[in-house]
Amino acid sequence: MDRQQLDTAAGMPALQGNRVGPVSWLTVNKFDRRGAALADGHYSRRTPGSPQFMPPGETLVFVSADRDSVFGWWRPHANNPTGHRARNGLDGWTCSIFRRTSGRPASELIVEAEDALIDSGRTCGPDGLLTYVFDAKVASENPGYCFKEAAWHTAGKDHQCCSKFPRRSADGRKTLLHKPFEVALLFAIARTARPQENAA
Repeated sequence: MDRQQLDTAAGMPALQGNRVGPVSWLTVNKFDRRGAALADGHYSRRTPGSPQFMPPGETLVFVSADRDSVFGWWRPHANNPTGHRARNGLDGWTCSIFRRTSGRPASELIVEAEDALIDSGRTCGPDGLLTYVFDAKVASENPGYCFKEAAWHTAGKDHQCCSKFPRRSADGRKTLLHKPFEVALLFAIARTARPQENAA
């Protein structure tokens, strides 16, 4: 049985969404059953089994075409109808969930999720792209390694672009990683131009 047949047998409709980038990220909503199932296996999941797996606010969520990865961008609504704000006070897009169970390198998936955010036409606040890594719950000796391979860095005084950002979460358990949106945009432009140069 192929993936679609397995989904049908499980009582799930065929995965719908727009294919984005070479990894074929599919845009879904924050109630997507496959996304929720993948999120259930992530250490950040607060309520496994809950149909919603993203915080209140504006979201851009992807599930890979092979159903093996989920990625979600989040930021508070511009007009904050719910009053929900980023606890760290920063204004940017936060990766609130990323789980890869198999397939291509995680760093490649992260970069393609950045490209998909850019391609969506959404603006980004001045604080760029953000995510937290819970050091104690990551098996790697270099927490956040896959993000760092995608040109992210630990926030803090060592980097001028985020020298005033808090390096740790309020509870002190998580490390803040950062990537300027302008850097992601420049890399995306360079990747778009490369095939054209090769064709010439």
